[in-house]
Amino acid sequence: MRPSTELFTAPELYLLAAAFGGNVLFGLPEKKIFQLQGEDVFKKAHERLMEKGIITADGKITKNGAIIIQTVEFYHQSEKYVRVNNLMFAFREKECDELIVLVETAVQGQYQLRVTSKAVMLKMLCEHFPLIVREPAAKEKTFLKVELSNHERRETESFEPEQMFMNLEFFHLKEEHRDQFNWHYYQQLLIFTKDEKLIMVDTVNKKYYHVSQYWFLKVLFDELDFPYKEAKSYA
Repeated sequence: MRPSTELFTAPELYLLAAAFGGNVLFGLPEKKIFQLQGEDVFKKAHERLMEKGIITADGKITKNGAIIIQTVEFYHQSEKYVRVNNLMFAFREKECDELIVLVETAVQGQYQLRVTSKAVMLKMLCEHFPLIVREPAAKEKTFLKVELSNHERRETESFEPEQMFMNLEFFHLKEEHRDQFNWHYYQQLLIFTKDEKLIMVDTVNKKYYHVSQYWFLKVLFDELDFPYKEAKSYA
């Protein structure tokens, strides 16, 4: 019985990327880390790819292997990446209906790489992240986001969110200045509820906001290139 072709280690993914000359896979530990561990790391990864039927014993790529390598290449070519907790999204053209998703599994060092439609992915996100389908308070129709007062901020800084929590990170690689303080390149937002309020923390700029459900979904949908219609009631 062949091993699953849905799970890969980082060295396996780097070997697949080598088929198109790729040396960097965003969101994975650097290739150099594994190279410094010795040739045995990539030798074992090569053997696992053969066991999975991705490459043959004489080094040729199988039909199934070509499909998987193309997925890795699409992931590699993305000009932006969006992290939602343990999910890293890569993109093709904005109009494309599909997303490439790198999933960091519960097993350390194991990843899944999937291509899925935006509609299916939205359904999955709604099922796994209750914040997305949260019922907004009536007041949230009257504002987009409001910065917390100093007192509210101090309370929030010591608050430990439970299940209703989401970590969002945005990376725009077209930006020349790839600095974590350049918000055009990088943003990290922590989203959670506190006392029935939806809180958004901008970790880079150290800003704390009470945001509306509409604003949260707009930020999420814009970054994931999900289509939507503007709601006039929030204008």
